[in-house]
Amino acid sequence: MDYKRTPAWWSEHGWKAGEHLAREFGGDGAHWRRAKRAQNPDTEPLGVRKGIAVFDLHHPMHDKKLWKNILKFAADFDPDIFVFGGDNMDMEVVSHWVGNKRRKVEGKRIKHDYAAFNRDVLDPLSVILDEDTERVFHLGNHEAWVEQYIDEHPEVEGYFEVRNNLNLEGWKVLDYGETHKYGHLYSMHGTYCNIHNAYKTAQVYGRSVMYGHGHTYQAHTLVTPLDSLPYAATQIPCACHTNPSYRLNQPNAWVTGFAVFYVQPNGCFNLYPVIAIDGVFTAPDGTIYE
Repeated sequence: MDYKRTPAWWSEHGWKAGEHLAREFGGDGAHWRRAKRAQNPDTEPLGVRKGIAVFDLHHPMHDKKLWKNILKFAADFDPDIFVFGGDNMDMEVVSHWVGNKRRKVEGKRIKHDYAAFNRDVLDPLSVILDEDTERVFHLGNHEAWVEQYIDEHPEVEGYFEVRNNLNLEGWKVLDYGETHKYGHLYSMHGTYCNIHNAYKTAQVYGRSVMYGHGHTYQAHTLVTPLDSLPYAATQIPCACHTNPSYRLNQPNAWVTGFAVFYVQPNGCFNLYPVIAIDGVFTAPDGTIYE
């Protein structure tokens, strides 16, 4: 398939998404997207951009089957954007909640946790994602525990930090509390865990936000007569085990899953929370990953 076309041809067809071009002219949607970007190296990519967002992975307490299926889906979906929404690592070994209960972290080492995250998460993902994929890595409150530990043990500064131990070259790393923008949609780790946290988030931020932190699914939309665009706060399910040891088998409302989103050139977007049961989910196109 010849993806090289004349400027006049791109002027007529360049507004179409890669999948649209593939259906109309043959070939592969991902190759069409790369061909479009080659025509416009100094501008935003043309057409609809598509993304995957994974929140609260809590490695090594992650749902291994779900993560394996997310990797399969990412290979098929070929995202333009990949987002880790914070609490990507559990960081139990430096948790202030452990306190004097050292038996809970006996034999565990933060160095080993970093190496395992690179091996299990970042390295296999880097093989799947294109070089030009936008990569966003939010730090959550669990990653912030590392900085709290360093505050108490400043002699380890420069050795313990997330940025100094994970393979994050090419990733935009955002501190806990920071947001990132994709058209009219923002991502962040999350601020509230109350029963109406989506309503609270929509009120406070006044923008469309996807976030995690609470390990369940919730959404709330607000519309103002002063603006034609509604906005919604959407809490995305977690990608970790739903019965953590510290909960002592108590009931909770945790739900596993992730999110798929599409951003149009004008900034409007569609966000699809994907719910997983026992690591199995149906993607937005109807494909079952099991």
